Amino acid sequence: MKYILRKLNLAVILTIMMINAPEGAKGQIIISEYLEGASNDKCIELFNTTNAAINLTGYSLRRYTNGSTSATSIALTGTIPACGTYVVCNSSSQPALLALADQTSGSMTHNGDDAYDLFDGTSVLDVFGDIGCDPGSAWTSGANTTVNNGLIRNSNVCTGVSDPTGACNSSSFTTLGTEWSTTGSTSDFSDLGSHTTTCCGSSNTITTGTVTGGPFTVDCATTDAGTVDFTSTGTFNAANIYTAELSDASGSFTTPVSIGTLASTANSGTINITIPAGTIAGTGYIIRVVSDDPAVTGTNSASFTINSSVTTGTLIMNEISNGASGAKEYFEMLVVGTACTEVNIQGLIFDDNNGDWGGAGIASGHYRFTTDPQWGCVPTGTIIVVYNDGDANASLPADDETDANSDNVFVLPISSTYVEACTGDPNTGSAAYNVGGCTYSSGGAWSALGMANSGDVGQTRDATGNFVHGIGYGGTTAPAGGVDFGASGGGGDAFIFDNAVDDDYTDPNNFSFGAVASTESPGAANSAANATYIASFDCIVLPVEMLYFEVSKKDKTSLLTWETVTEENAWYFSVERSVDGHNWQEIGKVNANGNSLANRKYEFVDENPRIGFNYYRLKQVDFNQSYDYTGIRVIKHWNNQISLDSYSYSEGSLFLRLNGEVNMLNAYLYDVSGKLIENFNISGNTQTVGIDNLIPGVYILSGQSADGYFSEKIIIH
Repeated sequence: MKYILRKLNLAVILTIMMINAPEGAKGQIIISEYLEGASNDKCIELFNTTNAAINLTGYSLRRYTNGSTSATSIALTGTIPACGTYVVCNSSSQPALLALADQTSGSMTHNGDDAYDLFDGTSVLDVFGDIGCDPGSAWTSGANTTVNNGLIRNSNVCTGVSDPTGACNSSSFTTLGTEWSTTGSTSDFSDLGSHTTTCCGSSNTITTGTVTGGPFTVDCATTDAGTVDFTSTGTFNAANIYTAELSDASGSFTTPVSIGTLASTANSGTINITIPAGTIAGTGYIIRVVSDDPAVTGTNSASFTINSSVTTGTLIMNEISNGASGAKEYFEMLVVGTACTEVNIQGLIFDDNNGDWGGAGIASGHYRFTTDPQWGCVPTGTIIVVYNDGDANASLPADDETDANSDNVFVLPISSTYVEACTGDPNTGSAAYNVGGCTYSSGGAWSALGMANSGDVGQTRDATGNFVHGIGYGGTTAPAGGVDFGASGGGGDAFIFDNAVDDDYTDPNNFSFGAVASTESPGAANSAANATYIASFDCIVLPVEMLYFEVSKKDKTSLLTWETVTEENAWYFSVERSVDGHNWQEIGKVNANGNSLANRKYEFVDENPRIGFNYYRLKQVDFNQSYDYTGIRVIKHWNNQISLDSYSYSEGSLFLRLNGEVNMLNAYLYDVSGKLIENFNISGNTQTVGIDNLIPGVYILSGQSADGYFSEKIIIH
């Protein structure tokens, strides 16, 4: 059956009537690990034995309690990777387990006499235990037992089993002794999230080879380039992307940085890499090459050196507030260090009290700054305000997540994508930070930072969780570098670094607190002395006072306009453009007026902006070759000469009809997570593309050529 829709108001809806079946072959997922640990430490691991990712929509784990034949169902979501695992844990498991979980559920509450099956919506794929049988406390076979134990499926087991039959007793789980091996522990889950197997059709490996171009040298404006070689084994699918990932300076991949990609299915290649500006200096950097289809992590390269003028920054708490009522709370942090330098604060942590002050905070988890390039080069003296947008404080300035006005003040809601949370670690009252075991996500809530009225802390930590600085109240014992107000202060109060004596942010005499109405000043100095301290980090300002800098679209060009109030010894403006907000190139120069006390207006036209986002900044150069940068402005260009008119889908074939002049167009179909489903070429205004087994959902269809560009959301039913 064929369905054809017409494009309305430039929005395209693609409706394909298909059976709601998950992608990939059914019957090829097995239960691969079982954990029945202490308290709520309960997990089940699934393993995909195929070389294709499988969408779990419609799948469920079903628990049969104490011999019951009626099940409690846990609907599964997301995708299980090719030859990969998917872990479901009780939502109240310990943080180390939650960090490994792909999904959590309060229904994951098995004991040793409960059975599970894996159901795909039509058929049972695998069974753990004996459904309908209560064996007493556990099923047993030799050393294997299902109570207070962990069990791992043997590496040669590639297919699931049906429910065993026969007499109901402690040995009726007939494959327990032949297909499973015990960990002998309720706390050994070192294999959870990975599975050793001989089941996949091909064994995929990646060996990261020689890195060329080093030693690399970068600063806050300059990148450096090189290459990395790799070899691999096994079959890689058509949409596979090899990615080169850069470790941190100590060789850790806790927060890897993508520095180059290569679309390829070949078993060898060379990836062009770019070491980002803002990377800190170090001798222990390594690179690994990973793939995404199937997902494989390669070996590590030999270590190499990155020379850089960038150092890791220090964050202190300049002000914390409980707000006048409710949870109108915020943290104001200050970047300190050598004056007139830019520092890297990627991965630095901010948190409430989690125990090392001698008391317990009320919120589990912590937040950190992401690896976004804007945190790679932050000027000392910068103020960063992070606040609870679930109950916003009225005294807060407007959001400015990127310092768009270049005043060295960032204002971020806690839901910002520029910060990310580990919600389970540390636990309330704990002092330890297991950063490496965390799964971070952005767009969170204030719940990981919620402050108590009677006593709590606002604190900063380095990227590994070591304490740096904090302001506490409530009578706890402050660690070295922290300041506590004793039993004074609480709800309705704000706590500030006011520099009453000097600039020592570890001296309690330099701090004070009071009611929010007279004390709060988010995004600004706390006192005249605090303002002087913040100003001490400023660089010498170049003799140009800028009134504004703006960019706008003018037909198919970008129009840059700016105006100065005064100029002294000003030589010229270098106009720089970037397509990723990170790597810059000069596209023109505009001479300045040298010396002027009158307003001077300038403009520059970029005749050839790129399709998509274009980032612009000005580099103002003085006659003595001193220079400074403006803030970044961004504009998006679309070419609407090509558009999608109509389409149809039938028996695995997608038919497209385009408007406009189409010579050769590269087209891409993505799912909503950004995963590439199919890429193909369109050589005329009509094209038929073979795409099998599209599942219902939302997709993005985009295309680009020298003749134009389009991007449309499509919905498959």
